[in-house]
Amino acid sequence: MSVWKQIKRALMSGLLGALVVVLATQVAMAVPAAPALNPPSVAGPQVTLAWSAVPGAAGYRLSIGTTPGVEHYAQIVGGVTSVTFNSPFVGTGYIRVQAYDATGLGPPSNEVTLSVGTLTSVPAAPVNLQAFLSGQTVTLSWGPGMGGGVPLGVILEAGTVPGGANLGATPLPLSTQVSVPGVTPGTYFVRVYAANANGRSAPSNEVRIDMPAGGACTAPPASALSVSVSGSTVSFAWAPVAGVAGYRLEVAGGPNGPVLVSQTLGPGTTSASYPGAPAGTFYARVLTGASCGALTASSPTAFSVAGAPPGSGPRTPDPPPGTRLPLPNMSSVVEAVARAYPGELRNSCVEHGGNNAWLFRLVQALRQYDTRWGLNWKRGNRGDMSQDIVAYNFGAGPDNDTTNVYIIDVIGGHCGGNPDAAWIDNTEATRAAGTIGRWTLQPYLAAGGQP
Repeated sequence: MSVWKQIKRALMSGLLGALVVVLATQVAMAVPAAPALNPPSVAGPQVTLAWSAVPGAAGYRLSIGTTPGVEHYAQIVGGVTSVTFNSPFVGTGYIRVQAYDATGLGPPSNEVTLSVGTLTSVPAAPVNLQAFLSGQTVTLSWGPGMGGGVPLGVILEAGTVPGGANLGATPLPLSTQVSVPGVTPGTYFVRVYAANANGRSAPSNEVRIDMPAGGACTAPPASALSVSVSGSTVSFAWAPVAGVAGYRLEVAGGPNGPVLVSQTLGPGTTSASYPGAPAGTFYARVLTGASCGALTASSPTAFSVAGAPPGSGPRTPDPPPGTRLPLPNMSSVVEAVARAYPGELRNSCVEHGGNNAWLFRLVQALRQYDTRWGLNWKRGNRGDMSQDIVAYNFGAGPDNDTTNVYIIDVIGGHCGGNPDAAWIDNTEATRAAGTIGRWTLQPYLAAGGQP
């Protein structure tokens, strides 16, 4: 199969659903105008694209085709106006960008030509592979790895012994989930790889699957799920189930999906809370899991999150002249947002084709406690946002553009293989380096965030 056919299959398997999810969570507004796309900058396989900001846009969507006006590969990039990524193809492509909001996609930009000579390395290995059984069907899910080349597909490998591949390797479209029906009784060992034209990645973690005779694996009945909403914080609770091996909490955009949040929880956990939820109506369910991997789901419970009116968040009063406010410790909020949206956190490196969705979601959550929280212009340079930093105005006067800020690193190992929540005060380190931080909220607002 050609690279372009792989790209097209990857697009059809995942992008359109992702677009629906993104659009369904935004506030309604007029269809945005077309951006102006600049000529690309190409250094080997690395491509940098930049375009003009469109007022009212919630984010942007890039598309590439092998011929002018034709789309073979597309990607939502969020509320940014530039991206750097490793090209998914070799040769000549034609690129367009569209702005979107809750009403849909705007018209395409001008089209620019991209020529790439060589691909980069193989992709990073997928992470957190899990297996779930329902009758004789096995559902596998995993997360994308960070770094390496751009993946174009996935390879599923299975064997009857640990590390074995005697049952073969099956190529799959680019995705993070697959269901395999009709699995015969037995014990299997499974792993997945990401792949592109240069080859396949290192393997993911391996899972063991024990399929009982006749598909007799069943999970205990699920208990009813209760949901409470306070501002933009959503809390879930359910009764403990005897004999359960664990739970999985899912939040979807409709009664039958698509699933927006999925988190696996231990057998002793019967509640979860998520700050910074977007406005909208959602449907949640809790699934009980058996040790063999089977799942039983509760009925979906609908709940709604109201959008916060502009300027509704609290604000700590100004300190006395010549003093500064103490730094609030919000590490628990950072950790909660990381637990709730691990996929966004893993995809938070723009240089590797990610976006700032997780950072903007965290700012939204922090501003529910104090509107002094915002983002940081790196080294004080307006227009160059720190992608792993939040800022807090500790002084008197307006927030915007002040350099009286605490500078907090909230993503450990950013742009590495395993980014995670962090709470590191870099204020004095920044000062000692002879530079400054500068408070801003502009990128967050441009992405559709509430003031």
